[in-house]
Amino acid sequence: MPERMQDLLEPILDRQSQAWLTGSSPSIEELLEGSPLRHDPEAQLDVIYNEIVLREERGEQPTVDEYAHRYPHLRRELEQHLEVHRALGEEMLTQTTPLQGPETLPDAKAAQHGGLKQPPGYELLHLLGRGGMGVVYKARQRTLRRHVALKMFEPGRVPSSREIMRFRSEAEAIARLQHPNIVQIFEISEWNDLPFLALELAEGGTLAQRLQKLPFTPRAAAELVETLARAVHHAHENDIVHRDLKPANVLFAADGTPKVTDFGLAKILQDPDGDDTPRDATRTGEPIGTPRYMSPEQAAGQHELVSVSSDVYALGTLLYECLTGQVPFVAASVIETLQRIRHEEPLSPRRFQTTIPRDLETICLNCLHKEPSRRYLSALALAGDLRRFIDGKPITARPTPTWERGWKWCRRRPTHAALIAVSLLLMISGVAGAAIWERREQQRVATTRSEVEALMTEGQQALIRQDDDIAEAKFRDAWIKVQGEPALRDYQTGVAGWLDHSRRAANRQRWKQRVPPREYDELRDEAMFQSVLLDPRRPESVRAAREAVAAALQLTLPDDPAWRQERERLILLDADLLHFEAGAAPALARLEVTADFSSRLYHTRKASFLDQLGRKAEAARERERAERFPPDENTTRFLEGMDRIRKRDFAGAAVAFETILDVEPEHFTARLFQALCSLNQNRPSEARVGLTACIAQRPRFAWCYLFRGQCAEKLANPAAAKRDFERAAELRPLDPGR
Repeated sequence: MPERMQDLLEPILDRQSQAWLTGSSPSIEELLEGSPLRHDPEAQLDVIYNEIVLREERGEQPTVDEYAHRYPHLRRELEQHLEVHRALGEEMLTQTTPLQGPETLPDAKAAQHGGLKQPPGYELLHLLGRGGMGVVYKARQRTLRRHVALKMFEPGRVPSSREIMRFRSEAEAIARLQHPNIVQIFEISEWNDLPFLALELAEGGTLAQRLQKLPFTPRAAAELVETLARAVHHAHENDIVHRDLKPANVLFAADGTPKVTDFGLAKILQDPDGDDTPRDATRTGEPIGTPRYMSPEQAAGQHELVSVSSDVYALGTLLYECLTGQVPFVAASVIETLQRIRHEEPLSPRRFQTTIPRDLETICLNCLHKEPSRRYLSALALAGDLRRFIDGKPITARPTPTWERGWKWCRRRPTHAALIAVSLLLMISGVAGAAIWERREQQRVATTRSEVEALMTEGQQALIRQDDDIAEAKFRDAWIKVQGEPALRDYQTGVAGWLDHSRRAANRQRWKQRVPPREYDELRDEAMFQSVLLDPRRPESVRAAREAVAAALQLTLPDDPAWRQERERLILLDADLLHFEAGAAPALARLEVTADFSSRLYHTRKASFLDQLGRKAEAARERERAERFPPDENTTRFLEGMDRIRKRDFAGAAVAFETILDVEPEHFTARLFQALCSLNQNRPSEARVGLTACIAQRPRFAWCYLFRGQCAEKLANPAAAKRDFERAAELRPLDPGR
């Protein structure tokens, strides 16, 4: 939407939100009456969507049909908006986030005196994880003297009837299943008039946590997915489709046994009492599952087509991620991810990891066919082919023929295909004269390719040995070769991914070795936060931000290589603040004082300042230096998001931080800034969820309480606002709102 139109729309959305908070419910037509936007489809869509969010905050359950008869021209756009909205909501409601460490509860005597009640028959020991809807505790069952996992609703939260129904459906689904690789249910009971589940305890962590370290070897990935496929087949035999298979829903017992869990989104195909009608606890038209792990039919909202083949697709996605360290499809937003799942073909896993055997690649891609009928007919068939691969026997799946892959590519990119066809005709006319040159060029490229693949193999072996610095050096050498050879650009994504992975591993190891002061993280985040709250009308705000940067820098060691990346980040931030206050010249001088830094961001920023000073030739040289270094996309997006906040472009900033969180869910500052964007876009409920997650990570960071208090004010909850403001003042008595 053009900026002028957005300026007209913002007051309308503000008036709408205020009206609903005070109890009135103006119609969309009333809000747009007399405005130049009254016939604008984008404006109508924004106002409708805002009303849907406000109604859901009241506990209502609006549907597309309620609005489509009044705005038939917007039906498709409304369906897409709600698809994304509900997909995000489902992910929050069903995903339980493991804690970094157990959150210990008081002992029984302290709990009794402190007013903390215990469920009947159980003693809560510590918190294992928390999601948008519920929590999971490790507990001791008193009667049988065994440890269990208690899954219950978040204390103090009143669930909807649909959530309770889904909770009971999960219990029913698990109760049908008796398999060593499926988490078992021991009991469903009630506490404080709400149901809770006593489940088998698996304390070995999740598959998601293991994938953060290294991709699996091909054999280990095949063995794991074979085991999961046999467990899923057992569920299918009992007329249950899981519909939300993902790494977070695969647990490991203490002995390493994998176990499928979380049947909260399961679809029961046949009732044990004889009712053949499939049923579930979800609303018609809702997206079911976690976006990046959805099958094409789930991504399209075709729930009537969701069947055992949808779980086969999800198992293929798990196998792909175990082999390559990433999912087949991911994009900057949920809707783009769903579109890619529906319409694009996955890249070959061997593009990312050349050591993957072709038979295992064929098995993986066979699971990921767009048409359900072309996948394995059952999870058992998939498990059988994986077992044949492990035993060195021929598999039953066949790779997609080359002509079919080419035809699909042409259908997706007809313009590119036409251009290639013309190019081929031109090439054929001159092929005789260029044959010798072509042969020599192919040999040269093949030699370079072999060198790149050898470096990749050496880097991966170094990672396995935990020689992270050596691994980073090997992947960096591979990157330089790929950059210098246009014919190998198809390797760029894979090399960049492994380089980024090794760099993160090396950084984590350096971080452990340097033992930084405890307060450093909070001082660094304080500096970044101050820098986005700049007020051009208050020069002292820049000084405050620079003082925060200086305080963080004092805790670093200038001559210690382990601190190099942290110091570079802070000095780049300081240069930005100087640029904001006094222009490009002092900002450039600040960077040149620390000329020992070398990274793509450092040289790019110098080039930007040189351009502003009219020193074009020097700027061009700095950009050439920048191109020699591999990109750091997350850092680039983070700085872009901060810059957008300073320019008050909160929508654009939110997109940047969402992309970061998609890759690094634990990124505290990105989540905090995303919540700040939601608050400034008048979405206090979304902001409050993000700020609560931030408080769980950093319980002593005053800004989180300050802005959560502002959310509570907007949501007409003065008691909660008062508590948060008091906590902010307690943590930062010198005035947390300055």
